[in-house]
Formats: sequence, structure tokens, C-alpha cells
Amino acid sequence: MAEEPDGYDDDDGWESVDENFGPAPTASPPLTASPSAAPAPPAVGARCARCAAVVPAGAGVCPGCLSPVGARERQARRLAGGVLRLVFRGGGRHLDVPRGAELRLGRSESWAPEAAALMADEETVSARHATLVHTPEGAAWLTEVPRGASNGTRVNDRVLTPGSPVRLRDGDRVDLGPEVDFVVRGIEDEPGDAAP
Repeated sequence: MAEEPDGYDDDDGWESVDENFGPAPTASPPLTASPSAAPAPPAVGARCARCAAVVPAGAGVCPGCLSPVGARERQARRLAGGVLRLVFRGGGRHLDVPRGAELRLGRSESWAPEAAALMADEETVSARHATLVHTPEGAAWLTEVPRGASNGTRVNDRVLTPGSPVRLRDGDRVDLGPEVDFVVRGIEDEPGDAAP
């Protein structure tokens, strides 16, 4: 039988050997810092006061309901000229409504020309769904069409009665049926105006 090279053991396999000092030392486990010395994990976020979704640290708006986070964001969301903005969830879509204007919401190109392009493929939105009036004083009123939209309209989960205007506040979420919703931005805090 051939002679085995130095450091070879039939039962254990190869073993590292330093000719001058014997077997190589085994690696010791890495040292770990004590729990009190470990840095705190980065903040993940906070719960939204409106919908309880987790808002990532540093985010300006809640990903769940698009509500602004903090006072600085509240000031930044005001739009020049008192324009009211309807921010639709996903895709950065929005509609602007100047003061003193009315916007019709629906899929009909002839009845709701500004909104129809955004809602053309939204089968749960009626052709004539609702109207939004932005008064010259800065108030905003939403009315579901008098005969009613097929899938209804809600403001912050409150179901609207067809033909009855509901006053909107900054940050309100409006649902047009079960699949389309937007958040209202740019309404003055307490504009004075009666229902249209």
C-alpha cells in the first residue's frame, strides 16, 4: 500500500497542517456586541390616523388613503389659484377643478368630457355618476346624480343619497362605485358657502 501524505487520516479526511506548529487552529465564532450596544433599527413608519395603514418613514402621504402626513405636507398641498385637485389612486392621475367650476364625473364623453378619459375603462362607474361643484368661495359639494349611480357613491365610507349634495373637506376620500376612488386636495379649511 502506498504511504499516505502528511496530514492525511483515513477516517477523518483531509486535515490542514502547518509543518512548524501542528494542525491549523479552528476559527472561533465571531464576536457579537452586547444588546445594549446594538444600534436601534431604522424606523419603519407610523400608522395613518385616517385609515390605519403603515406610512413609511419619510413619506409625504399615506399609501392607503393618500392623506398628507404632518403640518408641512398640509401647507404644501395647497394649489395655486385655489384649484381643487382630485387625486385618483394609482398612476398619478388627477383632475383639477378651478374655483367657480363644476366637474361632472362619469364615463359618458358627452356628459362628463373632462372625466370620461380617466374613467373610460372603469365599468363600475356609471356613465353619469356624480357632479362636483367648487364654489367661488372655495367650498366643494359632491352630489350623486338624482336618479342614482348604479354602484353608488361614498364619501369616507358614508353612502350618498342621490340628488343630495354633501360638503367635502380637504383629505376626504370619495368612492365612485367599488373600484374607483380619489382624495380631495386644496379645499380651504372652513370656506363659508351654502349648498349649491
